[in-house]
Amino acid sequence: LPVTLPTLRSYLLERIANGRKRATLERLLSTLTIVHRLVALPSPIDSMEFKLMWRAMRREHLTARQRQAKGLTMTDLQTILATLNPDEPRDVRDAALLCTAFETMFRRSELVGLQVQDLTVESDGSGRIFLAHSKTDQEGAGVLQYVTPSTVDLLRTWMTMANIAEGPLFRSCAHNRESFEKPLSDRDVARIFKSRALAAGLDAERVSGHSTRVGATQDLMANNYSAAEIMRQGRWKSERMIIRYSESLNAGRSAMARMAKGIKLTPKAGNAAGKKRSEAED
Repeated sequence: LPVTLPTLRSYLLERIANGRKRATLERLLSTLTIVHRLVALPSPIDSMEFKLMWRAMRREHLTARQRQAKGLTMTDLQTILATLNPDEPRDVRDAALLCTAFETMFRRSELVGLQVQDLTVESDGSGRIFLAHSKTDQEGAGVLQYVTPSTVDLLRTWMTMANIAEGPLFRSCAHNRESFEKPLSDRDVARIFKSRALAAGLDAERVSGHSTRVGATQDLMANNYSAAEIMRQGRWKSERMIIRYSESLNAGRSAMARMAKGIKLTPKAGNAAGKKRSEAED
């Protein structure tokens, strides 16, 4: 340190060649800036030379639009749950994981960090899950999220089957169905979501560990909850992700979409002369 511009350019090009997306590269650049400032060195990322270089690289090699994960909506979850065996521990775990992820809108890293003691049950059978730390809560103020009685039942059934009384809530299932010690990783969450969607006959190509979060946002928007309510539920600080996740839904609600409902634009039948003229003009 400090890193030179030629070295930084070579590093970024190597990362791009390995398939890294723009958002990932910008996080790396932000981290590199912090490292330089921590050791009281000037960061090349603050220079005009780098800004011009980075702009040119983005135009040539990258796109600002990220590939959107497919949302797993409530309808999708019902389709998946119908394929699961209530007597199979792995199936019950996955049902509890999917429903918890959807209702709390937790990120996959937050799901795998949940502990048994984070779940409390109310007198009406519903639950509250306490999230101690999150991406947007680094100081650990924590947040309580609601889960339905049916999801509480799934969680309780899973904990009974796996004989879990404390520690990590979601754990891997050994092939002998008798060992439930290792907690799931965030990669496991993405793999489970994708495999369960595929087994249920859904389009699983773009299913990821964020798909329940995306699907919940889409369902809330479709049911006309306000952006402020969805931001609180998803613990966002701006509307940017809500707009992105509900882009397709909003397109279907556009002025043109509303005006075009009930209107069918078709060529007038029987006008042979007009058709011949049109073909000649083409």
